[in-house]
Amino acid sequence: MIEEEIKHDNKLIKFLLLIFVIFLILYISKETGLYEYKAYTKSKLTEEAIKKFEKDVSEGKNVSINDYVVEEYKDYSNFITRSGSKLNKIVESIMNDGIKKTLKVLSRLFYE
Repeated sequence: MIEEEIKHDNKLIKFLLLIFVIFLILYISKETGLYEYKAYTKSKLTEEAIKKFEKDVSEGKNVSINDYVVEEYKDYSNFITRSGSKLNKIVESIMNDGIKKTLKVLSRLFYE
């Protein structure tokens, strides 16, 4: 009985330690200004793009938004997320079909 309690306590301590480590990582990244630095570099790129756009307009060049906007798209998907998405679509279609058939049967019972 006591051994089981000790095992549960160890799991709780490990979980709390993990949460604390995650907190420390986030706190240190905030205090070092990592997010602010990334935001600053993005704003600097935007300012440079605005200056380039204004220069090109004043020179009478043909301008396109694609020349001045940099899209940053990161695909974080992996095998597990893609598999989960496919499974989600399958379950959704099964549930939709099941609900439609159930409602059809109920409507026949009450309206005929």
